[in-house]
Amino acid sequence: MRGAAGGGRVKGRLRNSLALRIGVMFVLVVALAAAGLGTYLYRAFVAEIERRDDIQLLGKLRQVQILLGRPGAAALLHDRPEFFRDTMSGQENSLVRFVAADGAVLADINAAGERYPVPPSAGPAPQRAAIAGWTSRAGDPGRVVAGSARLDGGQVTVVVARVYGERSAMFAGYRARIAAAAAVSALAAALLAALVLRRGLRPLRVVAEHAALVRPGTLAQRLDLAGAPSELRPLIDAFNEMLARLQEGYARLSGFSADLAHEFRTPVANLLGQSQVMLAQTRTAADYEQLIASNIEELERLARMIDSMLFLARAGQDEVVLARQPRDALDELHRMADFFESMAEERGLRVTCAGEGTVLADPALLRRALANLLSNAVRHADAGSTIALRASQGAGVTELSVANDGAPVAPAHLAHLFERFYRADSARSDAQGSTGLGLSIVRAIMDLHGGNAAVHADGERICFTLAFPDR
Repeated sequence: MRGAAGGGRVKGRLRNSLALRIGVMFVLVVALAAAGLGTYLYRAFVAEIERRDDIQLLGKLRQVQILLGRPGAAALLHDRPEFFRDTMSGQENSLVRFVAADGAVLADINAAGERYPVPPSAGPAPQRAAIAGWTSRAGDPGRVVAGSARLDGGQVTVVVARVYGERSAMFAGYRARIAAAAAVSALAAALLAALVLRRGLRPLRVVAEHAALVRPGTLAQRLDLAGAPSELRPLIDAFNEMLARLQEGYARLSGFSADLAHEFRTPVANLLGQSQVMLAQTRTAADYEQLIASNIEELERLARMIDSMLFLARAGQDEVVLARQPRDALDELHRMADFFESMAEERGLRVTCAGEGTVLADPALLRRALANLLSNAVRHADAGSTIALRASQGAGVTELSVANDGAPVAPAHLAHLFERFYRADSARSDAQGSTGLGLSIVRAIMDLHGGNAAVHADGERICFTLAFPDR
C-alpha cells in the first residue's frame, strides 16, 4: 500500500511539474513544426516530380509524332510497332496506342494488358492540362495523354501512357524518412528541453532553497537580485518584501509577547502577594473584605487589558465590521465632555468644546477613540487646567483634536506613544489603572477608518488629532 501511495505521489508531482509541462509543450511544438515542414517539403517534392513526369510524357508524345511524320513510318508501324516505344526512355513502363481517323486501332503496345482511359485528342501540341490520371491494376498511379499526328498524308491519334510504380515506392520511402526525421527531432527537442529547463529554472530552485531555509532567526536574509533574470525580479522583490514584513511582524510579536508578560506579571504578582500575606495569619472580616476589594481592582484591570488585546487582534485581522454614519462632530465632542465631566471636576479640570463639521465614522468606535484620548488627558493634565476639544472640517478630512497641559513629553517619546504598552516616564508616570493599550486602540480605530492619528507637543501642551476621511 505504501508503494502504491508513493507511486501516486510521484505521478502527482510529475503531473504538476512546471518543467514537465513546458518540456512536453516544447517537444510538441518541435514535433509539429518538423511534421509541418516535412509535409510541406513532401508536397512540394511530389508536385515537382509529377510536373517533370508530365513534361517527360508530353516529350514522349512529341517524339512519336515526329517519328510518324518520317517517310516509311506507316510500314514501320505495321511491321514493327514496338519501335515507337523502344525509342523512348523508360519504355518498359510506356504504353502506346495508334488510332485511325475512323476509330480503328492501328497498333496497341500494351504487353501487361493495362486498361486505361483514352482522353480526347488535344491536337498536335497538347499541354499539361490535357493529361489525365488513372490507377493501374497493381494500384500504381498512371498518366495518359492523346494528341494528333500525320501518317502518310492522313490523320491519326497517338495515345501515350505510363505507369509510375517506381515513383510510388520512392514517395513511400520519402514519407518514411520524413516521419523518422520528425521523431528524431522530437527526441532531440526533449533532451534539449530538459537541459535548457534545468538551467533556466535554476533561479527558481535558488528561491525555493532560500524559502526552505527561512526561520525566525534568518528573516533578515534577502535574495540577491544580481544576475537574476528580469522575469524573476518581480518574484524576488515580492519574496524579499514578504521577508521584510515577516521580520517586522515577528519583531512586533516578540516585543508584544514580552510586554504582555511584563504587564500581566505585575497584577498577578500583586494578587499572589496580597493573598499570601493575608493567609499568613488569622485576619478579621474587614481585612478579608479589603483584600477582596483590592483583588477585584487588579482583576478588573486584567479584564480591561484582555478586552483591549482582543479588540486589537480583531482589528489587525480586519474582523471589525464598520457601520459608518455621518455624525455631527461638535455633538460627539459634547457627548464625551459630559461623560467625563465628573471625573474632570475631581481634579479641578475644565473641558471645552469648539468647532464644527460632520464626521463619517462608526459611532461606537468614534466614541471609544475619543473616550481613550479624553481619559488620557484627564489622567495626565495639570490640576486646574483646561482640556480643549475641537473639530474642524478640511478638504476631504474632518479633524477632531484633544489638547491638554501636563508634564512635558520628550520628542523621542512622541513617535512611540501609539505603540502597545509604551509609557513615557515623564508623561505617564501616573498611569494607575491604565492598561497601556488605549492609544494603540485609537490608532487601530483610525486604521480601520482609513484615517490617521497624530500627536504634537509644544512645551507642556500636548495635542492628539484624529483625521477622518470624508469618504
